[in-house]
Amino acid sequence: MAEPDVMPPYTVRRSTRARHIRLTVSNRDGLVVTLPPGVDDDAAHRVVAQRAGWARRHLAKSEGLRARLSAPAESLLPSVIELRGFGETWPVDYRETASGRTVARTTGASVVVMGAIHDAEECLAALRRWRDRTAGERLPPLLEEVSSATGLGYSGVSVRGQRTRWGSCSGAHRISLNRNLMFLPEHLLRYVLVHELAHTRERNHGPRFWGLMETLSPDSGASRGQMRDAGLLVPPWAHE
Repeated sequence: MAEPDVMPPYTVRRSTRARHIRLTVSNRDGLVVTLPPGVDDDAAHRVVAQRAGWARRHLAKSEGLRARLSAPAESLLPSVIELRGFGETWPVDYRETASGRTVARTTGASVVVMGAIHDAEECLAALRRWRDRTAGERLPPLLEEVSSATGLGYSGVSVRGQRTRWGSCSGAHRISLNRNLMFLPEHLLRYVLVHELAHTRERNHGPRFWGLMETLSPDSGASRGQMRDAGLLVPPWAHE
């Protein structure tokens, strides 16, 4: 017998930018129902009831990741870093030195963490700074490459630490990319870049937008579905 769909707990938020009711699950906030203007709270209850099975499955995945993130810092330290978006695997080497600050640097074919490596929190902070530098160096050139291939221009790019978005595009065509995009497979990384570039032509997620996406990226439908669980591909040490 199938397990009944029990109503999961949720939080209601309102957004003047929302055009449709949206359900999201995050490690920090749990299940959130975003309502557009003029929609009452009863609508949130109905949508959650209709999609209770989906919500429970994703909440369970989120709980599993939350448990991993609450583990001691020592257990989060990676022995390898996989930058799937670039098809790279970097071994991580930890070296105790008398340096005043723990740092992580790319040396040859590995990432070397140097300093007070007995302090796991310092090592994690160093690795996250390395992630930030690497993302800032490598994601903008890839966006430029995809822009040239699609013929869609943009006015500027920044790489940031968004908690709930992989990317965004402002009305002025300035694109913001999530620094953790590097951990996604190449086809999903490129999907996000194409998605944000498409917003320079179509602002909303209407039929014309998805039609443009199909033209630019014929596999976009499959990639869109895979993006729902993409957050699970980000290693625990990269979460903050």
